[in-house]
Amino acid sequence: MSDMTSNSATFTRRQRGDSGIFRTASTRRYTLIGLQIAIVVALLGYWEIGAQTGQISRFLFSSPSQIWAVLAQRFESGELLLDIGTTAQETLIGFVVGAIGGSIIGLLLWYSKFISDLAAPFIAAIGSIPVLAIAPITIIWFGTEILSKVMIVAFSCVVVSLTSAYRGALRTDEDLINLMRSFNAPRSAIFAKLVVPSAMTWVMSGLKLNVGFALVGAIVAEYISSEAGVGHMILLGSSNFGMNIVLAGVALVMVMMLVFNALINLLERFILSWERK
Repeated sequence: MSDMTSNSATFTRRQRGDSGIFRTASTRRYTLIGLQIAIVVALLGYWEIGAQTGQISRFLFSSPSQIWAVLAQRFESGELLLDIGTTAQETLIGFVVGAIGGSIIGLLLWYSKFISDLAAPFIAAIGSIPVLAIAPITIIWFGTEILSKVMIVAFSCVVVSLTSAYRGALRTDEDLINLMRSFNAPRSAIFAKLVVPSAMTWVMSGLKLNVGFALVGAIVAEYISSEAGVGHMILLGSSNFGMNIVLAGVALVMVMMLVFNALINLLERFILSWERK
């Protein structure tokens, strides 16, 4: 009876300790968010006050109020939603084709060491080509419509995803692979039940890295040839020395980046929770 009482007390203490840890982690998270918001507000406030008092040049650096006015004006005219929608569409489709497609190819390279070694120098060579160099060629090949932008976005992120996924596949525990082989498991079963789940952390890391590459690829593509999009908006602003428009476009890029990152984090949580089941 005393042992049961002791075990119950120990379990209760552990529960309290765990809840204390969760409260601490939750408090830390909200503290960080609060500090981040405070930093942004302070910087914007200093920027606005400096622009109003003349300490910061409005011509060179604009001001938060002027940027907000540009965004509000473009929202009322419908141009803002068109620009955001165009860039988001190009980024998402290109990301699916390049990042997710590259991850699948990288995982499949696990099947053949010979093919992966054969392809290695070609993958490295393709990865060394800057997006700015390939963008004009892509426009010539695929035209000025959305297909060329999607191809540029896909090109900008395919190599990173491919190499990340392949490295993750190679780091699968050999002992577990040999164990499944001892039970005469086919390579397809080893790949699906062991290699893919083991490499998923690397795959998600590649996807997170490629969010930024995909968005930059879309902006670069719109710089080369476009009729709408955030990159088109920035290009028009810079050609007319309109810092208000340029910085409004930059602000939109940052917001879109945060949204895409949040979506990838949700995808990661879903995949990890599905793996635990």
